[in-house]
Amino acid sequence: MDPARPNESEPSDPFNTERADHAIVETIEIATAGEDCDACVRKLRPVLMKIQGVLDVVVDLPNERVTVKFDARKTHAPDLHDAILKSGYKPAAAAD
Repeated sequence: MDPARPNESEPSDPFNTERADHAIVETIEIATAGEDCDACVRKLRPVLMKIQGVLDVVVDLPNERVTVKFDARKTHAPDLHDAILKSGYKPAAAAD
């Protein structure tokens, strides 16, 4: 850190999202309500995969969960929740 600029991040810091030269991959599990068939998977998965930065989506029907792997530099969890809502499903209040 430059003492003259105490609030400026180090370019070499791997957690500096503005200057990192690699993806910051995160995985989130979202509890959902209303998924109960393969048609749900065919409808929900493509919606999430279209979001910039989403790398993989796994829909777990029996447990009503969606696991999303994404680049945190390109998208954020609220964007994923919004996409689920727009697809006609809704994130559940909490995962069991």
